[in-house]
Amino acid sequence: MTPKSNRWQLPDGVDEVLPPRALQLETLRREVLDLYGSWGYQLVNTPLIEFLDSLHIVPGSELQLSTFTLVDQLSGRTMGVRSDITSQAARIDAHVLQQNGPTRLCYADTVLRTLPNGQLGSRSPRLVGAELYGHSGVESDLEVISLLLHTLAIAGIDQPLVAIGHSNICRELLQAANLSPQAADDLFQALQNKATTDIERLLQQHPQPIELAESLRQLPNLHGDVAVLTRARTLLRNASRTLQAALDQLDTLVAALQLRFPHQQIYLDLCELRGYDYHTGVIFSAYVDGHGEAIANGGRYDGIGAAFGRARPATGFDADLMTLLTLSKRNFGQPDLIYAPADNSTELARVISELRHSGKRVIQAFAGQQDSAHSLGCNQQLVQDGRTWKTAAL
Repeated sequence: MTPKSNRWQLPDGVDEVLPPRALQLETLRREVLDLYGSWGYQLVNTPLIEFLDSLHIVPGSELQLSTFTLVDQLSGRTMGVRSDITSQAARIDAHVLQQNGPTRLCYADTVLRTLPNGQLGSRSPRLVGAELYGHSGVESDLEVISLLLHTLAIAGIDQPLVAIGHSNICRELLQAANLSPQAADDLFQALQNKATTDIERLLQQHPQPIELAESLRQLPNLHGDVAVLTRARTLLRNASRTLQAALDQLDTLVAALQLRFPHQQIYLDLCELRGYDYHTGVIFSAYVDGHGEAIANGGRYDGIGAAFGRARPATGFDADLMTLLTLSKRNFGQPDLIYAPADNSTELARVISELRHSGKRVIQAFAGQQDSAHSLGCNQQLVQDGRTWKTAAL
């Protein structure tokens, strides 16, 4: 039992947001959702808890380890507290809306995780995100990355770097190696860690054709600016059609992004395979100097709705609003707060009502209240001028 003296403490990784930061966070949330609405994305509010088999539609996903579970006292079934919203949005698209054409959904809500994502992460991030279902072309990948960049601009994130990869590149090479599940997982981990010594050891233990072995050795080096794609074309010239199609998609996507955002920093990592059992195409993340973790993640995850009876192409992203606010260089300012004296006159009540209706913030004192206008955080006050009341600076 928690001692009374410690009852104020919160669990590790669970935070509260106090004034004035809470208002800044809410302002950012509203502006981001307004942005998504202007692009045709429809807001959804998903339940905090669902049956576990509905939340865990991606086998082997890290999200399974992040989910708090509990037993439903009504049905006896196991439920989970949402640790992500993507699977819930997929359920809504596949089972509830069932639209034939592209469906655009967005959300802004808190999730709960058993462990933080990375050393800097929260266990209760306030996720904001957008998901696009029903389109499989590069154009939808371009749209969601563009929307992410506009999100970061609103949040006041200065000069973000967008890292782009493709899940099919590493996956195709691993499949071509025809390894046992354990060996394939070992090589996958070595590739992701860019551990050249481990990669070489595994290739010696599991010999491959010369060209495939060289591709696996060089894959961790295929990262950097857009020139990486030219190097990849040479190295992987005899690779499968699926892998060649992945390079074509990256070529098209990067060219379109450079045209739309000519000053945007783009970094390519063709070895990246975040979400080994999850993503099915283009993957991307956003970074900012001085912050070691990605501030936003996204990518293509076609077929995710199959668990709900309707597999559809899908792509999207999410970000933690609190992280964006923490890293923001935007000056949100502080709205005026007007002090009104403890006066029961009808005219003062009318003026206060008009000010509040127009969007102003007004605090009216109580009779006998000792707090000063300054101690309440006010920077203006209502003063009587004859029969009328007017605002004046403190």
